[in-house]
Amino acid sequence: MQTIQILADYTRSKKKYQLEKKADFYTEPLKDIEKYINNEDSVAGIGMAFDFLSSWFHYNYIYTFLSDDEGIANDSSLLAKSTLLGIEANNWYFFLGKNHEKYRRAILFDNAIKHLAQSLLLGWDSLAVRYGHLLIEMLYGKQYQGGHSAYKHPWFMLELFCKWQGIELDYSRLNYPKDMNVYAKALQNWDTNDEVVLSNLVNDLADFHISESDESVKANNIPDFPSSDYFIYPVEILLWLNIRNRMGLAEYAGDNALINLSVNNWHTQEVEIPTIELVNQAKAKLRTEYPDTEFYL
Repeated sequence: MQTIQILADYTRSKKKYQLEKKADFYTEPLKDIEKYINNEDSVAGIGMAFDFLSSWFHYNYIYTFLSDDEGIANDSSLLAKSTLLGIEANNWYFFLGKNHEKYRRAILFDNAIKHLAQSLLLGWDSLAVRYGHLLIEMLYGKQYQGGHSAYKHPWFMLELFCKWQGIELDYSRLNYPKDMNVYAKALQNWDTNDEVVLSNLVNDLADFHISESDESVKANNIPDFPSSDYFIYPVEILLWLNIRNRMGLAEYAGDNALINLSVNNWHTQEVEIPTIELVNQAKAKLRTEYPDTEFYL
């Protein structure tokens, strides 16, 4: 049986291991981008470089929190860089897809929707909304081809975004899960003002998140959260509570142990969108190669 402590210990160990691979996730991706900017290499692999760098900063964000004896470390600048790089990776892929008919690369949708959620948590409202529209276009398009029904929480997050924004999805074009499990009831009560109902639903979602956090993926068992990147960071619940807060609905006042971890702040933060010069330089160069195409973001 999974517990918060077991998940935290596993995640700390896994992030420590991943951070020891700095060359793979940080040094080499930076070199690849620099080579492209300096005309020493082709455009191939730049989107992946952004994605790897996004992972690197996310590893640091989670590990910093878990390595703090007081359990209060929360370096939002790390989360901001990770989030922006993930968004820019998809922005890059979509740009190339507009110029090459058979090019349909994209970062995984279950990661992309988390970056959308994080951008809202960081206070990047305009960027988040535009990115949400881009993800829907990619879901309908060649990039995601209707999405994957194996994981339920990304659909929960997409539904929340669409309900908040008044967007009606065309389910005939989506591979929507037949059974949304605990998320179905949460979606039915997404805008409830009953504090008891809200607290109970958050507890149910947190229990599901904990029980479904497992990197041991097997053919007959695909956990909903197969990456330790989010074992103790239930961004799907934080997104829901953040949107509710924006709408002026009843505030969550429960005492769920997972939600109460200091890293899990669902209130909108005021974090500036970071300026990452290498990303801007790479985008500027790509525009010169395709002068008739504009980036979506």
